[in-house]
Amino acid sequence: VGLATVAVKEAKERVRTAVKNSGLAFPVRRITVNLAPADMKKEGAALDLPIAVALLVSSGQIAPESCEDSVFIGELSLDGLIRPTVGVLSMVIAAKERGMRTVYVSPENGDEALLCEGITVYEAETFAVLSDHLRKIHCLSPSSSKMLQEEDKEYHNDFSEVQGQAVAKRVMEIAAAGGHNLLMTGPPGSGKSMLAKRMPTILPPMTVNESLEVT
Repeated sequence: VGLATVAVKEAKERVRTAVKNSGLAFPVRRITVNLAPADMKKEGAALDLPIAVALLVSSGQIAPESCEDSVFIGELSLDGLIRPTVGVLSMVIAAKERGMRTVYVSPENGDEALLCEGITVYEAETFAVLSDHLRKIHCLSPSSSKMLQEEDKEYHNDFSEVQGQAVAKRVMEIAAAGGHNLLMTGPPGSGKSMLAKRMPTILPPMTVNESLEVT
């Protein structure tokens, strides 16, 4: 219950099968999952993992204190793999602002979650591995912090290749130097896409905060 879209409602099948295929017991009784607040639309498959963890906690297979101040983000496949989801960085930042100290994500989302400093990130490949960690059977190690590093980028197209287009190039140089917005209009074939593809080659490197904002 809780204004869930079709993808969220289908979680009941993914969670049931993933729990069983992870070697865990699925409770044989009626189960109601309340997605609060009830008036906010829920969408996406990122709720699979928290629903599965809550199910094990309510059935006594996982101690509640092992999940305190923790956030679980991920989609479950039928065989128990934890699949990546979109928007992890925004979720982790919101969790940190609400006092959460730990976040569990898929390995594919680990780097993105680590961009938020001040919160411990664990990467679990399968639901079985995650449940073993929460039950203190085989503990995971926190993922190491990765700061954004400026890398030498290779571009297949370069701004210096543009022939003509003097006015457009001048405008783009001013926009790149001053950090201004840029809107290009014109008929098909006038060079808008060609110029846009070469815009990054004259932009200065982004700071860490700018990279987070863009992400």
